[in-house]
Amino acid sequence: MSSDTTSTTGGGVPVEGQLADVPPPMPDSATLPRQPFRANLEVKNFSAPPPPGTGGGKSREINNSGMFYVDSNFMVQQKRMEDMKNAQPEKAQKLFQTYTQMVVMSAAGDINGILGLMASTGSGAPPAWFAVKMFQTGVLGMNLEVPRFMVKNGFDCRMGPLETILFDLVVANGKDSAAGEGKISKKERLMRDRKFVEAMVFLAVECELNVMSMRKGDYMSLMHLAAKDDLPQMVLCLIELGCDINAVAGDADDSTPLMMAEKGKGGRDGKSAVILR
Repeated sequence: MSSDTTSTTGGGVPVEGQLADVPPPMPDSATLPRQPFRANLEVKNFSAPPPPGTGGGKSREINNSGMFYVDSNFMVQQKRMEDMKNAQPEKAQKLFQTYTQMVVMSAAGDINGILGLMASTGSGAPPAWFAVKMFQTGVLGMNLEVPRFMVKNGFDCRMGPLETILFDLVVANGKDSAAGEGKISKKERLMRDRKFVEAMVFLAVECELNVMSMRKGDYMSLMHLAAKDDLPQMVLCLIELGCDINAVAGDADDSTPLMMAEKGKGGRDGKSAVILR
């Protein structure tokens, strides 16, 4: 996926030129630990198992009796929807509208509204595609209430369509930072960045996604992207989560995160470059 692409669903999801809601104040960044956790494991792709405590999801048990447990076979679900559309077009259209409304409610953190709509359909959890959009919308919209509720109730956040969500989150943080440049105070910037950090911790710890994965195509790590956009709070978070500060990207320069920081937004004197030295 290109680093310039991120979800832009309405109702709270940050898009270019639009800022997320302001979260509670955060502690000063100087108080956060800066020493990386050194893992004796080389991670090549999204499915590689990480060291304990750094995510990856293979050991996580899915509650397949939970209300948000969905069949991840997208082709089977698509066939069912097509059959319903042909046999009962009005019912299919109504279900589509209901599931779309659930996505909007996810951005607002409206768990009760979603549960009410689920009950009204009489078919339990929404199809996998809509469930994925609900999860993405909540995470990238910096409202974790619905995604957290989904995970606790059977949603498998390791499904294929979500393998880029970690990268989408860092890209969204960079766009949000650029959109607020010169418009908000340093304190407000720290407060906003904390929301992205909280979402990253949720994905890494509660969802057990692999923060040491490399993006397909350019082999950029999350640390490369955070360093390039000079996101010091995210860089510190990724260090704590075990990301490799010496990872080598697949670009022409075999760039490390420090190299990306020095030639990126912050330059040699940027906060991310200082942290990574």
